[in-house]
Amino acid sequence: MLVVEVVNGRSLVWGAEAVQALRERLGVGGRMVGALPRGPRQNSRLGLPLLLMPEEARLLAEIGAVTLVSAPRPDPRNHSLALASFKCQQEQSFQEQSVLAAQAREARRQELQEKIAEGQAAKKQKLEQDSGASESQETSQSQETPEKQTDGQNVASASQTSKDSEEAGASSSHTGPSDVVEPLPRSALLVQLATARPRPVKARPLDWRVQSKDWPHAGRPAHELRYNIYKDLWERGFFLSAAGKFGGDFLVYPGDPLRFHAHYIAQCWAADDDIPLQDLVSAGRLGTSVRKTLLLCSPQPDGKVVYTSLQWASLQ
Repeated sequence: MLVVEVVNGRSLVWGAEAVQALRERLGVGGRMVGALPRGPRQNSRLGLPLLLMPEEARLLAEIGAVTLVSAPRPDPRNHSLALASFKCQQEQSFQEQSVLAAQAREARRQELQEKIAEGQAAKKQKLEQDSGASESQETSQSQETPEKQTDGQNVASASQTSKDSEEAGASSSHTGPSDVVEPLPRSALLVQLATARPRPVKARPLDWRVQSKDWPHAGRPAHELRYNIYKDLWERGFFLSAAGKFGGDFLVYPGDPLRFHAHYIAQCWAADDDIPLQDLVSAGRLGTSVRKTLLLCSPQPDGKVVYTSLQWASLQ
C-alpha cells in the first residue's frame, strides 16, 4: 500500500513509483513542489515530493488506496548528533573516492608509459634511417673535391651530434609520467543525491476523521463541501487540480492534465449560500476569457450534487 506523509496539513508523496501509480491507476495528479537536483534555482520544472490536496488525500485514504502517516518532528537537541553523523559519512565517502581515484590514475599512468615507450622506439628507428640515408649521400658525393667532402662530413657530423643530443635531452626529460600520486582535492568530492525519502521508523498512522495538528481539516464545513464535490467529479472520471489562480476551487479535466486542457472552473457553493452578483459576473467573464466554462457546484441534502454551467456570451 502506498504511504502519504502528512505534516501540518500538507500531504506529501516522496516516491516516484507511488506518484506514477496515483496518476495512472487512480486518476490523482497532485502538484510537484520539490526542487530538481540539477536545477535548484528555478521553478519552471519541479520534482518530488508530490503535494496532494486535502480532498485527494482523504479520498485515497477513504477508498483504502493509501495510508496516511504522521512523521515525528525532529528534535532540535539531536541536531548536533545528526550533523556529526553526516560529516562522518561524508568523510568515509571521501576516503573511498580517494582510493578509486588513485587506482584510476595508476591505470592511466601505466597506459601512458606504454605509449611513451612506443613513441621513443619509433623516433629511434627514424633517426637510424635518417643516419643511413646521410651516409649513402656522403658516399655518392665522395668524387667531389676533398675540401667540399671534408666540409660536408663536418656539417653532417655536427648535425648528427646535435640531433643525438636533442633526442637524449628529450628522452631524459620525458621518461614518463610522475610517480608521485596527488591526493584527491576536497572540491572534487561526489555527493549522492537521494531520489526518494525513506519512511520514518517512528511514523504513526493518521486518522483523517479526527482533527489534529497534522490534519486540521476534519469537521470543517469548507472541507466537507469541497470534498463532496471533488469525490462526485472524480467518480465521474474527471481529473481535478487546484484552481486558485483562476478564481475557483478546482480545475476539471476530461483526462490526464498532461494530455488535456481543463474544460471547467469549478466553484463550490452550499445549497443555501447567496452568490453575490458581482462575483458571479467576474467569475463567468474570467472563465470565458481563458476558454473555460464556469461550473457552479452545490451538494444537496440527499447527497446529490447539482451543477450549473455559466459562460459570458458577449465574449464568445
